Amino acid sequence: MSQLFKAHLGSTGRKMLAVRLADFADDDGKGIWPTVGRLAQETELSERTVQRFLGEFVDEGLLIVVKKGGGKPGEATRYDFNMAAIARLPSSKSVADGCHGVTHDTVSPVTPTTATGDTDDADGCHGVTQTVIEPPIEPLEREGAREADLKDGDDPSKFVQRVKALEMGRANNPWPGAIASSTAWALQQFEKLTPEERRLAEERRDAYLAECKAQKVKNVALGVYLRDKKFLDVVPSAVRAQAASAKIAVAPFGPVWAGMRALALIDGPEHVEVPLDVRDRIGQTFEALRRGSETRALAYLHGKGIELGPDGELIFPYDFDQAEYRRRTIESGYPRANELHLQAKGRERGIAEARFEALADLCEPVPVGSELFERWRAHHEAAGWPFVPDPGSMPVVYFPKGGPEALNDFETAARAALRQERSDDHAA
Repeated sequence: MSQLFKAHLGSTGRKMLAVRLADFADDDGKGIWPTVGRLAQETELSERTVQRFLGEFVDEGLLIVVKKGGGKPGEATRYDFNMAAIARLPSSKSVADGCHGVTHDTVSPVTPTTATGDTDDADGCHGVTQTVIEPPIEPLEREGAREADLKDGDDPSKFVQRVKALEMGRANNPWPGAIASSTAWALQQFEKLTPEERRLAEERRDAYLAECKAQKVKNVALGVYLRDKKFLDVVPSAVRAQAASAKIAVAPFGPVWAGMRALALIDGPEHVEVPLDVRDRIGQTFEALRRGSETRALAYLHGKGIELGPDGELIFPYDFDQAEYRRRTIESGYPRANELHLQAKGRERGIAEARFEALADLCEPVPVGSELFERWRAHHEAAGWPFVPDPGSMPVVYFPKGGPEALNDFETAARAALRQERSDDHAA
């Protein structure tokens, strides 16, 4: 807990309380449960001030509430220090900025005029002559290791976010029982792991849960999974199998959605048939609509480019057969794209194999109504593709990077990425 002696905490009172709390903690910063009254007495702060500082420490993440007190008379709240948060505290000013100048004396000098102490010091620098015991200096190796962690992406400031991700999962698969477990305690166990162990814990999460389900045994709590390093017990082949079958959520109008949709369109339409008696069927539909509403029946014909002759006969355009085939192709010739469109209309998240996540980096957001958005619309119309559903109030919709002109580059990169992902799974 020597970090607290060197940390800048904002005020003398906060520093005094933090150091006193450290006296109650064990070497790992845990097991703090003195009463507010005792802390107030020993720090000479008011109880209200102690309560305020404790609340600030909790809000700032320096203290973790393990168990709330007050259930029984005299029962105190139990706290643990968040060691990762304490390690990130800024250092207080060096002694050189104080009254000793640059001499770095740690014992107040005694002169003939101050033989009974420094109470007569004109500058009021020393209240009493006191030997200050400096806390042990932390090894440079620890600081170097922490810098290395940051370079490798193992940033302690992201630990809370990573533990929450372990709780919630990547594809609507939360850790069973996490809602009733302590996130703070799981965070403490996560912090104790090495960077490599943290990576393995995240990588093997789904495989561990799948293995428990396969063996019909109950999984342990997330904190226990981290504390006991259960991820090391997962057979590597199970990890690879789980990775191969892993699923991801696909957000409507998002980058993965856009990549999957573009490939479905590029693959071309499935075969559709136009019935030989399609003109007779249209005539029958027109007559049925006409019996209910003349206006509605005429609108039906207008939508198909058909005119009503003076004698009541239907006049079909010269290219009716080609236009009808094109219409049916757009409506039903791209089932995979239309399935994505249906999900987007309902603002529903889809599910896809994890390998499709590689498409996200190949797509870009396009502002709705922009010049590029309209170029995409024109390209879809020229290609006979169904365009994206109405995005409503969404400001952007994702499309392949580079606009319609770069679709060939997108296809090449996308198929290469998916082949690589699949070959990695098979090699595993």
